[in-house]
Amino acid sequence: MGEPWNCNDTEEMSALMSLALDGLLDARDQDRLHRHLAHCPACQAEWVAMQQVSELFKLAPLAGPRLGFATRVERRLAEKHRQRRRAFGGVAVLTGSLSLAVLTVTTAAIIVLGIVAWNWLDAIPAIKEGTTAVSQLAGGIGLVSRGVRLFLGDLLLVYGLPVLLVVGVSLLVLLGMWIWLFVRRPRRYEGNGYI
Repeated sequence: MGEPWNCNDTEEMSALMSLALDGLLDARDQDRLHRHLAHCPACQAEWVAMQQVSELFKLAPLAGPRLGFATRVERRLAEKHRQRRRAFGGVAVLTGSLSLAVLTVTTAAIIVLGIVAWNWLDAIPAIKEGTTAVSQLAGGIGLVSRGVRLFLGDLLLVYGLPVLLVVGVSLLVLLGMWIWLFVRRPRRYEGNGYI
């Protein structure tokens, strides 16, 4: 029995054999492969084995997915997309509602407290006409009310613009959030045409 034949071009020839089976070899490489196979028993054995495996694959029936597989997958994908849109919409509505509610309540509270303080402090002198204790208490409250009125007046004169700026900036931030949510919203699911 002879010595086993060692081929120095095994990898290159294997690649050429694979291309030949797929019909992708040009005439020069096909000629080179055939000349090599004529003198190399190791590559001849590999070539025969590759041809047999290729024939087995050609004869084997193709197995496809069960009936309705694509439709089921498509429906699941569409349902997941709907759930994602619902969740995103819920977060957007909740975030927007909470921010609007906080902004509205804060603004309304500032306005109402300012109006109530302004009007309530003017009504205090009517309390003065009661008993002396109440009169003294009312006098003290009257002094405090004048101080508060002056303080609120100065506060609104000095900090009126910053309060308006804070409210304006808050509204701009809220508008920016809504624009961001609108841009990032999930798009309509188009599907792939199976259902």
